[in-house]
Amino acid sequence: MDSTLVTPTRLSFPIVVPLLAAVVMALSVNQAFTQTVLTVKEAEFRSRWAGPQEDREVTPQYFLPDGGLFEDDAGEMIGEEPDSTNDFVGNVDRMAENLQRGLRFGPLDFQLGFASGWEYSSQNSQGTDTDFADNNSFFAAPSIGIIYDRQVGVWKVAARFGAGYRYYFNQDYTAAGTGNQRNPFSLTGGIDVGYNTSRLSVALTAAASSGTGYDIVSGNNIWQTSASTALTIRYILTEQASIGAAGSVSYSNNADAQAAIGEAGQSDSNSLNTAVSLFADYLVTPKTNVRFILSAGQDLQTFEEGLTTEGRRYLDAMLQLTYQLAPKFSIDAGGGIGYVSDQNIPDPEFVGWRPVYTAGINYTPTEKTYLKANFGMQGADIRPNFSLIAGWNAREKTRLSLSIYQNQGFSTLSPDQYNITRGIMGTISQSLFTGIDLSLSGGYEQSEYVSLTSERLDGAVDGPPEYFLTSATLYWRIREWLAWQNTFMLSTGQGNSDELQTRFSTSLNLNF
Repeated sequence: MDSTLVTPTRLSFPIVVPLLAAVVMALSVNQAFTQTVLTVKEAEFRSRWAGPQEDREVTPQYFLPDGGLFEDDAGEMIGEEPDSTNDFVGNVDRMAENLQRGLRFGPLDFQLGFASGWEYSSQNSQGTDTDFADNNSFFAAPSIGIIYDRQVGVWKVAARFGAGYRYYFNQDYTAAGTGNQRNPFSLTGGIDVGYNTSRLSVALTAAASSGTGYDIVSGNNIWQTSASTALTIRYILTEQASIGAAGSVSYSNNADAQAAIGEAGQSDSNSLNTAVSLFADYLVTPKTNVRFILSAGQDLQTFEEGLTTEGRRYLDAMLQLTYQLAPKFSIDAGGGIGYVSDQNIPDPEFVGWRPVYTAGINYTPTEKTYLKANFGMQGADIRPNFSLIAGWNAREKTRLSLSIYQNQGFSTLSPDQYNITRGIMGTISQSLFTGIDLSLSGGYEQSEYVSLTSERLDGAVDGPPEYFLTSATLYWRIREWLAWQNTFMLSTGQGNSDELQTRFSTSLNLNF
């Protein structure tokens, strides 16, 4: 399955490389949606989504059927290809190739998919006992992806859209929820617009997603909708100096929580994060850049029940140094002062003046070998955040990946409360034979709920303190357009259930 990524900080900026032309590159803003670290929560929530997930850039190998190996020979048959033009398999291959060509219209590329198979789950969404007949179902999953990529002069536009729907034929099978959530549905999309001249660069990016899934924080199946947009402008004044500005807005809604029988229901929650930043760069040497950043933002949280809006506002001033040790290896560090104030939070605990800081390492010797680490405390954070992602191609057909993270934000369960999550995930992918891949993934996440007020929170709701998810997938790419996928998943039980949840699915996947 595809996945999404999460990082903790509000505003962050890319590493400056020695050449002046590279200094003009687009500024990365609001990592809340330009995300680089996958979390266990996101992996679980999207585990039943069908089709491409195009709302954000992802680390490709996590929880993908083939572990992101992307074999060049995956579409070939084991053995020699038939030479006869009248061979049935060869004729089908040519028909599939013609269909793929017919779905491409210049810069516009359509991708059609259809999966059909069988799924078993040991639990249902209501938390009640069921027999085997209610724990399995045949399913059909159509999907579509649309990609547009075009560059005209100084303009570059890239747009992506993906949608999928999984229908379970057994009406008594409710592992993914009941009602409008019984058959998982997803919509994802994103757009990037860039404008670059010798002095001026402008980058606009937006992303959105909507779909159903199991939320490990609330312990319920929910419907989640999110949208984000960011704008960055940068202007080069001289060979050494440049100035710029960045702004971002992100919105998230958790709705229609389906609590198990006997458990309390959850109110719908809405969060809105806004941030703006002004910065100035000075290239001290070809390898050393100094940046001054002045940023401000506001994070808001609203619950449907009571319609009370609470928020945290911040203002940060920071000086950041970036040093390029090698063409593909750089480090950065920065520090400054910030001020945080709260809105509609009684007797706030984490407000006032405080130091802000950041540190990072970026090492990407090859496209598939990398190490990126970040640590810092900025914006409305109440604890330091950190993230580390690493990938290593041990051999040509072997890939290992690791991520460690801690992030935070308003709790979706109770007002006046922050949810701090920390976790670790790893993936091992191995190509067994031509076209046959084995991928093993696992993750563990802890949640900590911290009161934003010094007063005692009456009736505060905490989610499960910990959660783990493991997955094993055997993927046989029979042809370029046909694959057989077998996936086994084991995870913590739903809600307050002490029993482990097991899930197995097998399917034939068509991709054009």
